[in-house]
Amino acid sequence: MTLAPSPRLPRTVQKVVNRLPRYPASRAFTTLLNFTLRRKFPADVLEALEDHCFVIEAEDAGVQLMFTVRRKRFVPTNTLTEPTLHFRASTWDYITLAAREADPDTLFFNRRLSIEGDTETALLVKNTMDTIDIPRTRALLKMMLRAHSP
Repeated sequence: MTLAPSPRLPRTVQKVVNRLPRYPASRAFTTLLNFTLRRKFPADVLEALEDHCFVIEAEDAGVQLMFTVRRKRFVPTNTLTEPTLHFRASTWDYITLAAREADPDTLFFNRRLSIEGDTETALLVKNTMDTIDIPRTRALLKMMLRAHSP
């Protein structure tokens, strides 16, 4: 199944976001992860992810969110030598994934989601995320998607 191209952020937004420092965005993102997802991750999964580093890159925004897992919490980091996993996609595609409007496998095979790094860890993260449901967050994201559909 081939997907239509995803909408991109306007250039003016890209220019502003490109100038922002990485650490505050990573701090905000990990705060959000700890607030919404951490308690839903099984303890054994958080233990398996301990000390692993991750990069989530929104290509169209020029943003890289960098974090690690320490003491069963998501912690922002400024520098990563070699991340365990590096995800790349557009902002739109990440939102559709979080809203469960898109399937990660479909995005991956259509080259809209790039995943580099340890395959076993990638499968652990994917399978865990497939089991987690956050209905209020998902509903809010779906409303956003409908309001901004191309």
